[in-house]
Amino acid sequence: MKNNMKFKFGVLALAISSVLFTGCADDGDDGAVGPAGPAGQDGQDGVNGEDLTAVAKLIRIATVPLGAEITGIYKTDNGELFFNVQHPDDALPAPENNAAVGVWNGVDFDNFDPRTQDLPVPAADSAEAQTVQVFAGEYQALGRAEDTFGGALAFGLGAIVTADESAKIKQSQDPDFNAFIPANADGSQGYLFTAFEDRPGAMSRLMVSKADNGTWNVDAALNVDFSSVAGTMINCFGTVSPWGTPLTSEENYEAENAANWNNPAYSDGYPNYTDVQNIQTYLGGTFPNPYDYGYIVEITQPTEAAPVPVKQFTLGRVAHENVVIMPDQKTVYITDDGTDKGFYKFVATTAGDLTAGTLYAAKLMQDATSDVSKAGFDISWIALGSSNNTQIEGWINEYDGIDETDYVADSTSYITDAEITDWAENGTGDDRYAFLETLKAAKAKGATTEFRKMEGININYDGVASGTVPYMYVAMSAVERGMADSEGDIQLQENRCGAVYRFGLDSSYNAIRMEPVVVGGQYDSSAVNRCATDSISNPDNLVVLDDGKVIIGEDTGNHVNNMMWVYNPEGK
Repeated sequence: MKNNMKFKFGVLALAISSVLFTGCADDGDDGAVGPAGPAGQDGQDGVNGEDLTAVAKLIRIATVPLGAEITGIYKTDNGELFFNVQHPDDALPAPENNAAVGVWNGVDFDNFDPRTQDLPVPAADSAEAQTVQVFAGEYQALGRAEDTFGGALAFGLGAIVTADESAKIKQSQDPDFNAFIPANADGSQGYLFTAFEDRPGAMSRLMVSKADNGTWNVDAALNVDFSSVAGTMINCFGTVSPWGTPLTSEENYEAENAANWNNPAYSDGYPNYTDVQNIQTYLGGTFPNPYDYGYIVEITQPTEAAPVPVKQFTLGRVAHENVVIMPDQKTVYITDDGTDKGFYKFVATTAGDLTAGTLYAAKLMQDATSDVSKAGFDISWIALGSSNNTQIEGWINEYDGIDETDYVADSTSYITDAEITDWAENGTGDDRYAFLETLKAAKAKGATTEFRKMEGININYDGVASGTVPYMYVAMSAVERGMADSEGDIQLQENRCGAVYRFGLDSSYNAIRMEPVVVGGQYDSSAVNRCATDSISNPDNLVVLDDGKVIIGEDTGNHVNNMMWVYNPEGK
């Protein structure tokens, strides 16, 4: 998750907390708000003849340090924006070489001016490339990897520790999802949850409060205890449920590769055998069950002294990137990160309760064009299975007690492909395959399983409920491989820089149509920035603002500095 922008006029180089501020100011004699600089000269034009009534479609608003991606984009009800600097380059000067969990102060994102000018792209060898750059205000690091907050976190922020918290397994530089849960009526105090995308996974909770000068204080800190759910793995992006609970995603890239889970020679996976051993250490020596990992984890009782995690097995076992719950509080959309993956929908039996319902997989029909910027898709849904957490947990427990001694090359100790095929074609067995081997089940049922790194998915909750912001958005990190061949349901021209799609929803919040709205620029393998810097590269996190604009964060190696953008559907 990365991005960058260009600000053409009046760059105010004000170094505040290692942040370059680039401001906008009122020109005075024509009432238009434009970048600081010479006054507009003819009343209609903003600055020296430039027409500011023609607002941009895509505006670069921030960049992060070399090697880092942008994660955890979360907007509060007060228009504040939290985001993280994940895995910055180790060679950067301290403290920039340590990951940061932070907040962007001084900008109201509920009133973002569409005439804001692009933040400049830092030169790769510049000081600006080594720190966070924002178009206005300042980025405040609330904490960096290894910070102990006065001893509240004994092993430091991002430390992956054993379930009994007696020892450190590893240090993570990968803060991802942020969720802010207010603790008072005006939102000036609250709990900031941050997921750590590692193996095992982790989550911190910082008690934060906003000072009179607009900065934030950290008043308390703890780590969420996941021992009751056998730990977590690769805690990626997420959202907050309509009832106020953080939903973090276990991005288990090996969800469909259980055959190698107990293979001691498996060194290439994510997770690999060493990662499995780390989970075993977390569990105090018990060899982990692969079917315990790859779910959405709901953090219930988030404001209590000890938040309670619940794995929502009903939402399927995949490389979860993100979920978003619709205003009916029953319909949930689920993205699956990686190559040749599916797109899923869950419909709960009871509103506000994710513990029982039916899981579906999407089937796409492409328009008669392969142009990524034009090709949309009609969507239908294939039912995979219905169940509840209690029943699924029983199925999972049937695979307990298996370890390395049971591994046989070219075989599996777990669910076989033949079982899945028999279930899909002949109705053999129960619906465990839909929930424990979700991708394979979707493919066997004929769903579309060609998506390439389907990332963040989001809505503006109030806007979708009222119809004022009627779309759901999803980031497709790259349009390539299974999406860009001559087979299957998706046959597009390759775009290595990715795209953002919007989804039309019917009155029942059923997604029926997928269309591109932002497409990555020209790709040049010989360029310093291989994806053109006037557009997105490998989009990841998304946040939909109250007025329908969309914040897009990057996770890319094709921009030297990852960038954050605002997409304006009303722009030119």
